[in-house]
Amino acid sequence: MAVYRRGKIWWYHFVFDGRHIQESTGLTSRAAALRAEAKRKADLIERRAGIARKPLPPKFEEYVKEFLAWSKQQHRAKTHALHSLNCDTLLHYFRGKFLDQITPGMVEDFKLARLREERKNVKDGSTIGPATVNRALTTLKLIFNHAARCGFAVENPTDGVAFLEERGERMRVVSFAEELAYFQAASQPLRDIARVILETGMRPEEVYRIEVGNLDFVRRSIYNRCGKTKAAKRTIPMTEEVCRILKERAVKVRARYVFPSPKDPNRPIGGVRKAHDGAVERAGIQEHFRLYDLRHTYATRAVMAGVDLPTLAALLGHTKIQMTLRYVHPAEEQKRQAAAKLETFTATAVQKAAEEAKRSLQIPLQ
Repeated sequence: MAVYRRGKIWWYHFVFDGRHIQESTGLTSRAAALRAEAKRKADLIERRAGIARKPLPPKFEEYVKEFLAWSKQQHRAKTHALHSLNCDTLLHYFRGKFLDQITPGMVEDFKLARLREERKNVKDGSTIGPATVNRALTTLKLIFNHAARCGFAVENPTDGVAFLEERGERMRVVSFAEELAYFQAASQPLRDIARVILETGMRPEEVYRIEVGNLDFVRRSIYNRCGKTKAAKRTIPMTEEVCRILKERAVKVRARYVFPSPKDPNRPIGGVRKAHDGAVERAGIQEHFRLYDLRHTYATRAVMAGVDLPTLAALLGHTKIQMTLRYVHPAEEQKRQAAAKLETFTATAVQKAAEEAKRSLQIPLQ
């Protein structure tokens, strides 16, 4: 029997099937701790003998490989990539632990530790946000759900663990002055990619994946054959500037994609984040904005120009207009114009009511 005491609590430690079992009994009596150890060993022997059907869970890093193989078959490429990225983070915290050793307390510690970590590739010292932590918790929850479905004797440690409250996604509208400064500072292919986003409202990843075969220069349209939602599969009209940009690039490229990867011309470009951040900094823009914010800017400007919401939702590839409303951000000038319109409307209505009252009641206007 291998029991020992930490403080007032007795623990046991033994090896079973090559696996170190080291757990707290939660008991202060040595005799009771010995009985708990004996029961734990009996449970393990019963499982091995086939009395309990569920197999012993593997280590976390071993099962992550199985989960990702399943995810690759079940999920869209983008979703699978997110799970893969989250697994890299989770492995940092749970590597070496068997699945049934991971407790809700460990998950709570993971949440707090992640919130204290600084974000990578940023210079403002900001830390990991609640949304990022929650996405990792979602992946962890799926891992344990999958393990349970595969017959392993595990309890999901995320059950009862509260997800963090997420702040509303920060959306930014780029001013016309910022737009001019940004495009003067932007290098290629960022300049063309950003211009297409700003003038079509396409998502950055949709622009990266534009194929030469999906361009119609006669009808001046782009066919987006896949995307984030069913509505993302749509035909998008080109502006004159976008038509010029894409036509020039379509003539020059020798492969499938208009914006090919510099490493492999048969694949689309992976991203332009570093180039974008550099352009924002060189342009002297004080309030940083993301490349995706050019899509928000397109939506806001479209509403300012009088585009109705159902049409805008179709252009953006939204299934519901409620999502489109999140992308529309009235500028200060719009707010002032709205206030002026309301003021004029109210004054006119009051004047009209007063005139009608004078005619009907023959009372003098004050």
